[in-house]
Amino acid sequence: MNERTGKAVSDQSNVGLHRLAVVLSVLTVALLVAGALVTSNEAGDSVPDWPLSFGRWLINSNSFVANVRYEYSHRFIAGIVGATTLLLAVWTLFSERRRWMRSLALCAFAGVVAQAAIGGLRVRFPEYKALIAVPHALVAQSFFAVIVAMAVFTSRKWLLPRSTGPDNANLPLRRLVSITVAAVLIQLVLGAGFRHQAFGIVPHIIGAIAVTVMIALTVFAVWRRHKQEEYLIRPARLAASLLVVQLGLGIAAYFARLASKSDPQPLEPMISLTVTHLVVGALTLATMVVLALRCHQVLIPARRESAGAVSAAGLRSSGAAV
Repeated sequence: MNERTGKAVSDQSNVGLHRLAVVLSVLTVALLVAGALVTSNEAGDSVPDWPLSFGRWLINSNSFVANVRYEYSHRFIAGIVGATTLLLAVWTLFSERRRWMRSLALCAFAGVVAQAAIGGLRVRFPEYKALIAVPHALVAQSFFAVIVAMAVFTSRKWLLPRSTGPDNANLPLRRLVSITVAAVLIQLVLGAGFRHQAFGIVPHIIGAIAVTVMIALTVFAVWRRHKQEEYLIRPARLAASLLVVQLGLGIAAYFARLASKSDPQPLEPMISLTVTHLVVGALTLATMVVLALRCHQVLIPARRESAGAVSAAGLRSSGAAV
């Protein structure tokens, strides 16, 4: 990167905003862990009121016992994530020149507000907890994907000038990776539905097969077409590694769940396996989001490339006629 390019990137980048987006991504992972601990320990009904907890914003140490620890910790971390999201949205609105980035920040804030509201419904209507868990998981993972995207868009790597190339006309990688992101998101929601007993394991198993195929196809396409481009290969390689780990965790978590059916309460190793399975799934989604954004950045759709070639040919022929 030459001096002029480096100065241009520095002028466009907002280091503070990027760091805040990264911090918020990490906090969101912590919130996902806290939520998974609530579900795995069956602690969702341990605090009966909302938005307060036993009538207070901050509970005393005597109340912070048993399953209340998991539910209240989840709420406390959610509050931190909400406040950080508000800060990120305000910072973006006042510092970002890109209009669509300001819109994305508002979407993130709307997402965290919606997630809090759905969580409140879960507490107020415990008889519908299994059904409410599905949209709760969808909004949570979607919010995480948006924050990861904001971290990507504010990074120096994104702002660096990069050479572009044509996408494959027969099997466009841009389309393939977008479908894979959607498949991973749906699979995470199916997993949440199974954990909350909204439905059985079969949809989740079918989803696991579909996601495995989609990630494998995507990674193979990236490796075959762009194996010299670390910008695309690195997230593809990470996605493949996470997929292997996730499959192993899924199988282990399922058998641990079967073995613990007669337990009077959730015990180890089922709790840790389930929580880790959820977190690795979220990290897989984040990795695929990064790969999708990078593919859309550096790959040109075949139809756009063809139109450019036709226009260039027309200009050349006009020049020759003159």
